[in-house]
Amino acid sequence: MALLSEILANPRGSSTKKESIIKGVINCISNSSFKIGDALPSVNELARNLGYSRETVVQSYQELKDRGIIESKHGVGFFVVDHNTDLKESIALVLYEFQTFQQEFYNEFRKTLGDDYKIEVYFHHNNLAVFESILKSIIGKHATYVIAPIQAPEADSLLEPIPPAKLLIIDRYQFVDEKVSKITQEFKQSLLSVFDNLLSEILAYKKIILFFQEDVAYPPEILWAVKEFCEKHHLQLDIHKEYTPDVLSKGNLYFTIGDGDLWHLLKEAKAKQLEVGVDFGILSHNDSPVKEIIEGGITTFSTDFKKMGKTAASFIQNKQFINTIIPSELIKRNSL
Repeated sequence: MALLSEILANPRGSSTKKESIIKGVINCISNSSFKIGDALPSVNELARNLGYSRETVVQSYQELKDRGIIESKHGVGFFVVDHNTDLKESIALVLYEFQTFQQEFYNEFRKTLGDDYKIEVYFHHNNLAVFESILKSIIGKHATYVIAPIQAPEADSLLEPIPPAKLLIIDRYQFVDEKVSKITQEFKQSLLSVFDNLLSEILAYKKIILFFQEDVAYPPEILWAVKEFCEKHHLQLDIHKEYTPDVLSKGNLYFTIGDGDLWHLLKEAKAKQLEVGVDFGILSHNDSPVKEIIEGGITTFSTDFKKMGKTAASFIQNKQFINTIIPSELIKRNSL
């Protein structure tokens, strides 16, 4: 047995029994005695041959699992899944979908952590069944779970099996347990502040057209803020579930949440020879490099997702409880 020989050939000295098993597995992977896909000795087999307790072997294998070097298959055993024995931790990152702003989060998260952390990315697309399937397949396989949750009561129970210290909620706030760390956005007050800063510009338009789908993952706080602002200032508000060509006309301010509506709006404007920021205005949710340059720049209301990614990485590295809000801010450009 390669692992047994490796452990016995290296006296523990100041190392604990647990550390001797971990070092033995790592040495076997490093010298190619174990390759990716190879099975490790069972817990009972290794405990019996070493004269260690089952608990010691279980704890050793669990740490190797948390680092992403091995994984367990229920009822089958433990298997090598990565030859990078320098890995510090395996992280499950569960996002809505890979949109531009979430890519900014991931890139900063990845860069800050460096190559010593293994990150496995999953997307639930705000589908509860998909979300449930992902969680069932990953719980127990990682050291930390960084999750952008579905905002539904049913989602709470799906997150409960994850120990609070191993869970970080990002992006949208979801109350799971006061002991669970959270790095989230805030929409309503931030947007009301943005509108106050743009009040003189907004009053120059005939009405506000908001593209908002209530049956998808759009934050409802945005809708509440827009309605409250318009009522306060006696502004006409039209709400459209999706873009239609007949909605574009001079003198209106258009507020887009999804980028698809924004691209349709700009395409129609070009066809009708209407100039953004002159004939009509645009305010868009979530910033991106494209919005910085297209049509001379699109004014956005956006959270700093790079900051969110860096803060999430800091949580992973420091293992300290965090409960913070990354505020959404106005990035004013030529579209207003």
